[in-house]
Amino acid sequence: METLSIFKSSSASGHAAELSASQSFGVAFQLDDAALEETLRSLLPARPELYESEDGGAAVIVTDRVTQDFAVRTPVVRVGADRGAPGQMVIDSLDPALILAAATLAAAGYRIEREKRVDDDVDHPHLSQREQQVAELLAEGASNKVIARELGISVHTAKFHVTAVMEKLGARNRSDAVAISLREGLVTL
Repeated sequence: METLSIFKSSSASGHAAELSASQSFGVAFQLDDAALEETLRSLLPARPELYESEDGGAAVIVTDRVTQDFAVRTPVVRVGADRGAPGQMVIDSLDPALILAAATLAAAGYRIEREKRVDDDVDHPHLSQREQQVAELLAEGASNKVIARELGISVHTAKFHVTAVMEKLGARNRSDAVAISLREGLVTL
């Protein structure tokens, strides 16, 4: 499930204002998904804060299109995508209720940003081709002698590669290296 953060935009457009019960905002739809557009239109009467408007007079544009051919000052909510053009607010959901809520917030001058997941910042370990081979042999339970024999290298070099794999993976021991390799998808059984 996507996690979003909502912030008051410091550069809200001229259309945007504080969200209040008596306000309503024009929303324009530029969707290639006709069924989604029809669903959104059918839900508008239940949302007094939104009404359908032409692109030029809209406080927000909802789109599923890749290209940005919209007025620069009008907030754009791109739906059903994991990224958009600069300045677009992106939600990867196609849930009509979520889309209309995002449109309301964008029209009121808020910006919606995808929260960074903790694992987005974590660099996954990168093993060289030889270290990958060593990790696979470790997963099979091979000793340093067996690794050396399988790869045609000396036992000393095999120990060196095992140590390098453990350091790159942040493993405390061989078993930990195997567990991390499996969890990270570096090796399969």
